[in-house]
Amino acid sequence: MTQERMMELRELLLNLERRIKPLEWDSSRNQINEFKKQELGRLKGEFVTLRTELSGLEGK
Repeated sequence: MTQERMMELRELLLNLERRIKPLEWDSSRNQINEFKKQELGRLKGEFVTLRTELSGLEGK
């Protein structure tokens, strides 16, 4: 079960990273609107949460 969850978490992290990178690029060039800023913050929070969960599973 944990192996399956780890694979699922890795896939989710990869998908999140694909969504975060373009938003970070826009933000670094001040080409981001308020909605996208909020979305970037939400995605980064979700990324950290999932990465923490994955680290916990790998440590077991």
